[in-house]
Amino acid sequence: MLVCEVGNGRSASFWHDNWTSLGPLIDITGPRGPAVTGLSENEVVAGAISNGAWWISRSRSRNRFISLLRECLPEVAPILSSEVDDIYLWKPGNNAASSSFSTANTWEALRTQGETVFWHRQVWFQGRIPKHAFITWVTARDRLGTRDRMRRWGLQVPAGCILCNAADESRQHLFFDCCFSAEVWSFFCARLSITPFVIFEDGLRWLSNPSSDEFLKLIIKLVYQAAIYSIWKERNARVHNQSFRPARILIAEIKQVVLARLDPLSRAHNSRRTDTTLLGTWFGRF
Repeated sequence: MLVCEVGNGRSASFWHDNWTSLGPLIDITGPRGPAVTGLSENEVVAGAISNGAWWISRSRSRNRFISLLRECLPEVAPILSSEVDDIYLWKPGNNAASSSFSTANTWEALRTQGETVFWHRQVWFQGRIPKHAFITWVTARDRLGTRDRMRRWGLQVPAGCILCNAADESRQHLFFDCCFSAEVWSFFCARLSITPFVIFEDGLRWLSNPSSDEFLKLIIKLVYQAAIYSIWKERNARVHNQSFRPARILIAEIKQVVLARLDPLSRAHNSRRTDTTLLGTWFGRF
């Protein structure tokens, strides 16, 4: 990612610096390149020029390394006439070379590019609660250890939903078909004047623009993720600790957590509107 913009060629390494469009020349010829061509491995670009031309241009050798270098080397005239020093620039991926370092561009160039999903902004929105967003992300990728998945792995676990004992546990049932979860969703959907979700993926799509009001949109996203997190937490508490809580306790917990998150967010958002506040929108519904 480090490229050299050659000026007078007095500091750029001929073999090791990335100063041609093909990258470091040593990567093209291999470690035998300097020995075969007769140019020291420590030579600078200017040192490879002799009598106004590349030293290698006078060679009559048919060695493949020398022939390859002839094709790779640029014109010498700009280097001979230059009065500026060589400079080194940062060039991550397909971005333009720059004298400044960008962490974001470097990360994008280094990371493995995954498949683009439609729900990324519904999960990783500004103002989210990190642990809620993480569980929502795992759920959206259908990677939670629900009982249907564990049974497919060959584990001998009960198939039934521990929240309602009325059907087999799956992602769709646990969060939307289960009567326990439905009680949680019904409370918040009624207060927010929205229709309860039916299919998990449909809920994620709807969250991309659940309201024209920016404050209400943020509240809906926070409530959605808090509900996903709390339902999964309750499910695990029943499986591992035999601890059972009614839906009304989860509702109260979700309200408390979301309100605590809205308090600092409200101070940051209030300057953007004069008709109401983020907390005012919350208390108007709850």
